[in-house]
Amino acid sequence: MNIEHESHAVQKEHEWLKGQEKISAILEQGMESYVDQMPDLENAFAEGDHTLCCMDEGVAQGDMRSAGSGILTEGREREVFIAKLKAAGVKDVTSHEGCGAAGLYKEKHGITDMTVDEVAIEQAKRMASELGVPYKGHVTELDRPKEFHNARVVYLDGTGRFNPSRVSELPQGFVVSARYMTPEQALSEVQLATKIAFGEHGFGDKFSEEDPLVVVAIGDSTEPDFVGKDLERELTNIIGEGRVRVDHFSVPRSWMREAA
Repeated sequence: MNIEHESHAVQKEHEWLKGQEKISAILEQGMESYVDQMPDLENAFAEGDHTLCCMDEGVAQGDMRSAGSGILTEGREREVFIAKLKAAGVKDVTSHEGCGAAGLYKEKHGITDMTVDEVAIEQAKRMASELGVPYKGHVTELDRPKEFHNARVVYLDGTGRFNPSRVSELPQGFVVSARYMTPEQALSEVQLATKIAFGEHGFGDKFSEEDPLVVVAIGDSTEPDFVGKDLERELTNIIGEGRVRVDHFSVPRSWMREAA
């Protein structure tokens, strides 16, 4: 057991150091200056496959993102979420292996006769049915270690099109597609992502005031409800944690007009 624990710690240290250069540059320059130097940043907002997937940083495909593909949404939040996804042209839904949100759903509803993966699949199929689109499948190959989350960034995406996996200079991170959510749902999911990052399934105590978790609001300059600075201000109001750095950048109007 001690050997396993040591191996786990070594792997975490390796993943931490692997992302250090990008995070140090962001902390030093600020997110806007950092992304301004990326010639291919627009690729992160290119027309995607409109797949609803988890916010998990290990799920590389999909530009409509929510914890457990929306598994935790209920009532009015779910109605708004589904209506906005339909209006935006969602095409399909995926689930993924070892989904933490599915684990929370399983615990909340006292489900004892199904595994976490079975719950994730069942609820993703339910969401697909409510959206009127196909269930695309269960992702088993994650773009992160299966044992833990290596995200050092949480992205609150106001464009509804952001996928950081398309640009190598962007650090991996949880992505919350605020564009399709009520403000309450979006902020709640950011808080959940932060909790995961700070917990035993994330980097946990490796985060500090000197090396904080970076929470980035991504603004859409064409939409008054999704201005980058306003989103940053909202995030700052709800996150009182000293080990968090809140920042933002905004997408040029021309990029959003091209997609309209």
